[in-house]
Amino acid sequence: MVQTEPNLLLTLKHVARCGAVLSCEAVAALDHSLPIKRAEAGVRSLNVWGRITTRSGKDYLIAEGGCDTARVYGTQVTFEPKIFFSQDGIKWADLPRLEPEAAARAVRIRTMLTGDPAFQHNAAEADPAAAADDAGGGEGAAGPRVAVTEAQRLRGMVDAINELAAVQPVGCCVANAHNQLVTNKLFSGLEHPGKLESFQHRRALQPDASLAQDVRGGWSVAADAFKGVTLLRSLLYPGYFFYYDNRGLTWGGFYSGDGLRNNDLAFML
Repeated sequence: MVQTEPNLLLTLKHVARCGAVLSCEAVAALDHSLPIKRAEAGVRSLNVWGRITTRSGKDYLIAEGGCDTARVYGTQVTFEPKIFFSQDGIKWADLPRLEPEAAARAVRIRTMLTGDPAFQHNAAEADPAAAADDAGGGEGAAGPRVAVTEAQRLRGMVDAINELAAVQPVGCCVANAHNQLVTNKLFSGLEHPGKLESFQHRRALQPDASLAQDVRGGWSVAADAFKGVTLLRSLLYPGYFFYYDNRGLTWGGFYSGDGLRNNDLAFML
């Protein structure tokens, strides 16, 4: 039977070998708090997305909801998930969607998070006058600095990882007559679960848009033929893991890291 939504315990069981773990206390707290938050937020599904670490040890637990409202336009999947964060696994707060300019500023900051959602980081703005001076051979002045809250950075990190790293098995979802993305109840598994061609980004629906088209070496694949389980690791966003069980027809992704993109990937390949 094909799963309708990810199972946290199964996901943690499979990605634990990669070091992505949650404490028993955190899992117990999530088991009780997520159904309550799901009812309060008015979403049909709310799942644990992962954990983003901070330098103070007050890590952020991230939950994602609203993925069942995804729409299909041609071969592209569009959805606006609702993102929530918690530092104790009990009390949850919203992470509002960012405007494109704010999101671009948030991802430019490269320091680790502090653990204080209200902390203000400084992001440098592009200065047109400085760019003109550089083009004319002048020294140019640094652009103005704009304050970006840690909560904004947190949402920017989640959106960036969803855009570039979140994946799913090819054929597990289809578009219905109302252009809604739904689980493919006829999904019978992958023929070659150990190949990148069997997986695709969550925002692409066409079968030929597989991970094999990403930067070569950007993904690590470990397939266990005896257990029928495949593990994917993103090298662009170290900390994102995805498992697929070809026998139980279950899968799930989990992120555990500092939320920063690996800009050195080109030099590692």
